[in-house]
Amino acid sequence: MHLLALLDTPDDGRIVVEGTDARSLSAAALNKLRNSAFGFVFQQFFMIPNASVLENVVLPLKIAGMPRGERAERGMDVLRQVEMEDKARNLATALSGGQKQRMVIARALANEPRIIFADEPTGNLDSATGAVVEDLLFELNARHGITLVIVTHDEELAERCDRRVYLKDGLIVDSAATAVEARR
Repeated sequence: MHLLALLDTPDDGRIVVEGTDARSLSAAALNKLRNSAFGFVFQQFFMIPNASVLENVVLPLKIAGMPRGERAERGMDVLRQVEMEDKARNLATALSGGQKQRMVIARALANEPRIIFADEPTGNLDSATGAVVEDLLFELNARHGITLVIVTHDEELAERCDRRVYLKDGLIVDSAATAVEARR
């Protein structure tokens, strides 16, 4: 996932993004691409603990240089999408695990990404809360056309994906597509 998200550089081969070899991009261009096209949902919440939920959500927009008023408006919009607008002023540390994960998903959505990279997005959640988070991610995929790249050991979550790639020791050992994906 780190290779696909351009967080790491491959030892061999190349990663081409919209016709450009990623190695030819400057660090600033890579950062801009990641911030504008990608959203990230990690197993750990990676939040600013003493900041509000809204401040955590709008962090990518602040990094991108969006004006404060626009950031707040967009932040509230994505918090509504994950049904957390009532928590905007709460400290991030005061949230439950499921609420923290929805906050992280809102942050991933803030920059209107084309791709969301999710590393074990339900790994720290109980099964009921995990199901809510899964449903939210797949709804975003269906409603907004956001591509989901999910890393998981959870077979039930993997079964919901259109395409599955199985890795062992960093190598692809199997690949499967659903009937819908196979017809495309």
